[in-house]
Amino acid sequence: MKQFNQFIQNNNSFKESYLETLALYREDASSDVEESNEYLSQRFQDFYKEAIFSTKLDSYSNLNFYWFNLIEALIEIISYHSEFEVGQDYEMSESEDAIFNFWHDSNLAKSFLNSLSETKDLLAESKKLVHILEDNIISFFKIHILEEVDQELRYLNVPELGDDNVSVYQNGNRILFDKLEDKVLAHINENSKNKHALSTKIDDLTIIFYSDLEDSSSFMTEKIAKAYERLRKYTPDLFEVFKTFTNNIIPIKEKGIVSYSMQTLPGYSSINTFDRDDIDLMDDLLHENGHHVLNSYLNQNELLEELEEKIYYSPWRRALRPIRGIYHAYMTFYWALELFSSLSKQTEHDFTENEFKKIQERAIEEYYMLVFCELDLEKAYKEEIISSEGHEIYLVFKEMVASHRNHILNLEKKINSDSIEKIKNELLAARSEYY
Repeated sequence: MKQFNQFIQNNNSFKESYLETLALYREDASSDVEESNEYLSQRFQDFYKEAIFSTKLDSYSNLNFYWFNLIEALIEIISYHSEFEVGQDYEMSESEDAIFNFWHDSNLAKSFLNSLSETKDLLAESKKLVHILEDNIISFFKIHILEEVDQELRYLNVPELGDDNVSVYQNGNRILFDKLEDKVLAHINENSKNKHALSTKIDDLTIIFYSDLEDSSSFMTEKIAKAYERLRKYTPDLFEVFKTFTNNIIPIKEKGIVSYSMQTLPGYSSINTFDRDDIDLMDDLLHENGHHVLNSYLNQNELLEELEEKIYYSPWRRALRPIRGIYHAYMTFYWALELFSSLSKQTEHDFTENEFKKIQERAIEEYYMLVFCELDLEKAYKEEIISSEGHEIYLVFKEMVASHRNHILNLEKKINSDSIEKIKNELLAARSEYY
């Protein structure tokens, strides 16, 4: 953990970049020249001129940094609109190609392609999506930075759960839509049925309850508080990383879903507190926090190519995955190793005998699964699939994994576990079968 904390301290360039960008934006917004941008709505321009001077933006945070990413995306797409030219001889112009690729690579790709296939009007469809991006920038700022809900907000978010639906967050509730056109009509307003989501706090951590789980709020708060206090007591370094990157917990009860978080919503973790025991809950909190850690770097740099070929074996999925899946897994499941390895060293604790045995076994299993992936990640870097920035981050994590080796080997000698032997045999079989 000391390596990681040092790595964070040595990589503050993005914070400096944030403050420099903020200064430039404010200087531009305070210009005496009153110009209206024909490519942006007047509603958005009025909002931006006030929002950019908010004191909430004065210091760096992952939420603030992501909001700047949205602003920069908007600047990029309207620059393509301003340079728009129609291609000749059935070939796309440079600006047409840029617009198409911008939306094709975005979270709105499916809706964009579906609409474009019907209208064949690239610029018109792009302008529609620009208005949705404007709405997202306004709503993200007011909900997540100001922590206020106006009379009317339209907020699109795309859940990264493997489905193709889009969603809107409405007063703490996630509503899915099959078609973007349905979403456009969905507003967040004071006349909504559930005006206020129930929330509570544990120190600086906010727990937000969907309306259908409010009756279980006391039970869930108690479980989360127990996991929170155990992290603070037994793994103080991990606890500090958790506090830095996780700000909000949303308990969920969804079949087949353990937990999830989104790159588009830094610091928010949706956690299943019903079907998981106390040890699992600690793991889930840190796993999603691991996604926030990684996403903070993904929002700054291109860490790897998003290749779709499923040619890398994932020990956690027991299936072949794209390189992105392996890279993300290595960076997020590392935190399970750090958690369980640290807990297994405790001589005084409040874990039951079965809980402590589970902790020991999980520490060993996570170590071997992480080490298994290292060969593939090194190979991907040599093939220039992982960027130099992505490899730099990987090496920090690899060193932290290696720091647990002696403890894991000693721990393995002390316990006799069929599950550990099973995992090791599965890894040997996978290496033989797929490589």
